Amino acid sequence: MVRALLWTAVGSYASFVIGGELTGPSDLPFWLRLSPILPLVLLAFLGMVHREPRHYGGLGLATLAWIELGIFLNGYGRPEGLAWILPAYALVPIAASPVWLKRHYFVAACVISAILGPLPLLLLETPSSWELFQYADYMAVALVLAAVLNGYQVRLIRQHLELEQRLRQRAFVDELTGVATRSRFIEQARRLLAESIESGMPLAVLYLDADHFKLLNDTHGHAAGDSALASMGRILRENVRGDDLVGRIGGEEFAALLPRLDADAARATGERLRQAVAHENPGGHPLSISVGVAVRRDEVVLERLLAKADQALARAKHNGRNRVEVAA
Repeated sequence: MVRALLWTAVGSYASFVIGGELTGPSDLPFWLRLSPILPLVLLAFLGMVHREPRHYGGLGLATLAWIELGIFLNGYGRPEGLAWILPAYALVPIAASPVWLKRHYFVAACVISAILGPLPLLLLETPSSWELFQYADYMAVALVLAAVLNGYQVRLIRQHLELEQRLRQRAFVDELTGVATRSRFIEQARRLLAESIESGMPLAVLYLDADHFKLLNDTHGHAAGDSALASMGRILRENVRGDDLVGRIGGEEFAALLPRLDADAARATGERLRQAVAHENPGGHPLSISVGVAVRRDEVVLERLLAKADQALARAKHNGRNRVEVAA
């Protein structure tokens, strides 16, 4: 939108100058009155090159300053006096108000629009009391309207960003357990695997599954099952390192990716998690987990590494559950 406004400023200024040339004489030559079009075009091109929002405030203020200078050049020496350019002075802050997303930029734009821009003409042309009253009245209305539009724009953008953040959170974090969703886990796990391959550092995977979870659901209801999963998610988050990755793979099955851990350290982590869940008893219902551990050797595909951990998990289930098994 800001880039569109910059180009709109170029077109509007060109039509303003051409309209003035066609409707009446001026003390200044046409080329001088048209000359601000060059820096306006340059600023519009800069707006296309610099796409980061942090640049827009400065570009907008520079564009506003050149427009105000152009309005002065086109109003000076006109027989109509201040009335010729008064609509332009009032329209500029209204049209530009969506650009100023930060308060200090908006205040600076108001100062340029209301004081610094018109001041040379007010001093040189010696307007009548009626013209000064018109100017003050028009500008007060324009600035109030600009403030309303700016506040509305800022609020809309803030609401959009908050909604975007909530949607991103929902896409990345499993709502029930607070760990990564399956898609987010796979995405980040591939990145950690690539880093492990590049650095040569070890990488371990844990596959964790709640034992007899279907029986818990059938006996005590889905609310008890949800409470157990939520507790598992909290325990996993609280008992891993900051750079470990934990995700819910599906149902009651979780996975954890542990950078820089060998088989012994990964097994110890799995055992610590198993004991933490066994001591939890969410909702008063005993709960245990089985854990499969796999350590990267020559695997370069994530799915192969996850499959090894899944096989170790299956062996833990086969050997009696509530235990940790390490893939060969």
